[in-house]
Amino acid sequence: MWDTFITATSIDEALGLLAQYRRDARIVNGGTDLLIEIERKVRSPKVVIDVSRVPGLDEIRFEDGTFHLGAGVTHNQVVGNKLLVDHAYPLARACWEVGAPQIRNRGTIAGNLITASPANDTITPLWAMGAWVTLQSKARGKRDVSLEEFMLGVRHTALEPDEMLTEISFPALKENECGTFIKLGLRRAQAISVVNAAVVLGFRPSPLAPRVSEIESAWITLGSVAPTIVAAEEAQRFLIGETLEDHTIDDAARFAMNAARPIDDIRGTAAYRREMVRVLVSRALRQLRDETERADFPA
Repeated sequence: MWDTFITATSIDEALGLLAQYRRDARIVNGGTDLLIEIERKVRSPKVVIDVSRVPGLDEIRFEDGTFHLGAGVTHNQVVGNKLLVDHAYPLARACWEVGAPQIRNRGTIAGNLITASPANDTITPLWAMGAWVTLQSKARGKRDVSLEEFMLGVRHTALEPDEMLTEISFPALKENECGTFIKLGLRRAQAISVVNAAVVLGFRPSPLAPRVSEIESAWITLGSVAPTIVAAEEAQRFLIGETLEDHTIDDAARFAMNAARPIDDIRGTAAYRREMVRVLVSRALRQLRDETERADFPA
């Protein structure tokens, strides 16, 4: 257990404490990940800095086509925000799949990123939507880091000991874009992902229904199949210029399967995970084609 618990009242105060204690300190907000890590001795901070009462950290802003989520924004705040549901559905869907209501009410998106487990649900859609994080320190000020640069491996990020993640940003989906997130767990709720996948597609303008035209951009990201999130680059390239016919979807799903480098563990074998990548990507592409990705999302 920690030696000292401090409730910070501002970002400046939190940054000052991080500069003072550095590797001995750890930030906590919702605590749904950190308290478990401390209990299991994954992390052993001497000083815990609570930022849950820092004003403004739970704000969601939408400016010039870009969403900005404060480090205190919870999963249920995302699920309940109409703008995010309408224009960042993959993230909203992932947040809805996290844990149970109690966890979604306390757990934050920032905490999900900092824990840096490849099975954490919100990282996959944020990666697919081109997200970046803002890191801040007392000595060096602010810097923006893409998720690809931020996520370095299992429980390993680019966050320096004196830095705090203060904001997560990503562009809203454009009018010609759509996307979704699908998770496979061992139970329907409160289950860590065996595999998860996010798909974001952009379509060329068409006088017909928008999703029957050729694909001009594609992002397919996979979680829980490698030390960090992976993009199925072969599948992405294959989809450009194609339409979502059944045979195209089947081929793209097989290409996506090739990007997975999973391991055997208690939740599933590597072979099972690779096959489930194919199944989930195929299912996501069909949902997007048929416009059914929101059919079971709560009103």
